[in-house]
Amino acid sequence: MATYQGRGAAIGFAEESTWGTAVSRTNWRPIISSSLLRTTVAIPRTDLHAGGPSRRSKFIESEQAGGSVSMLATYDNIGMLLKAAMGTVATTGSGPYTHAYTLADTLGSLTIESLRGTATNSEVFEGAKVSNMSLECAAGTEMTFNLDFVAETAAARSTAGTPSYAATENVILHHQAGQFSFNSVNYDLSSLNLQISTGVDRRQLLGSKLTKEPLRTGYAEITLAVTLEAQDALYTALHAGTESDTSITFTSGTSSFQIEVQNAYIESASDPINDAGIVSQDIVFRGLSDGTNHGLKITAINDNASGTAN
Repeated sequence: MATYQGRGAAIGFAEESTWGTAVSRTNWRPIISSSLLRTTVAIPRTDLHAGGPSRRSKFIESEQAGGSVSMLATYDNIGMLLKAAMGTVATTGSGPYTHAYTLADTLGSLTIESLRGTATNSEVFEGAKVSNMSLECAAGTEMTFNLDFVAETAAARSTAGTPSYAATENVILHHQAGQFSFNSVNYDLSSLNLQISTGVDRRQLLGSKLTKEPLRTGYAEITLAVTLEAQDALYTALHAGTESDTSITFTSGTSSFQIEVQNAYIESASDPINDAGIVSQDIVFRGLSDGTNHGLKITAINDNASGTAN
């Protein structure tokens, strides 16, 4: 039996015009890791017919597809994935272009091809929607982009497609960050972790082992966890219930990537003292909607004319 390695693993993806109808993959990204999988859930029958001390038979309860994907965040090659997680994008300018990604009531779906390393096969998932998204960066590291998907199903593993990567991979790096702002005050961060829970979940109904189109089952949740050298102003803002936009921008040449948590308040602030060194502070912000701005805006400036281009 052939052995294969994870080297060369990637995903290809494209926006579906109809949920659950697979389309050809237009964009490709190398990945850090993937747990994309199609699972058949079999459970024992509940009747008491037995052939001994254990259950006699089973039935198929459901078939579930999806999983997590992690990759490096870039200034110009993740637009389609950002739109899938947030809902909409508006593009302005004439080169460089400004792409503003914001939250929308409904989310589109993707067809995703999971290229399995040095194997010659891949698995194609259809009807994939983002249930969670995160962007993480700490001092001394690259920014990582993490996505959790729920999908309708996946085709049997078969011959892999041929990846077509962007000519450049302009990775977002820690030292390209500007200062973090909240309530008109600037701070230097040592790490940040933006989390979006979209509220999208499976819908299993009578008549199929597969989910119906996953929809929001609750509100989208936006949180931003940051670590910095302790600042009493943020501890004071926690207790004052201060609400303000937060913003941080990463810049590389003419490209930039801005994360703005809108109408944010401080959910928690912790700065314990446990040694003689510099005291660190962990802050969690939560974004809210004001009816116009819905808690999060990500703005990418790059040379792509399309906000969903590779």
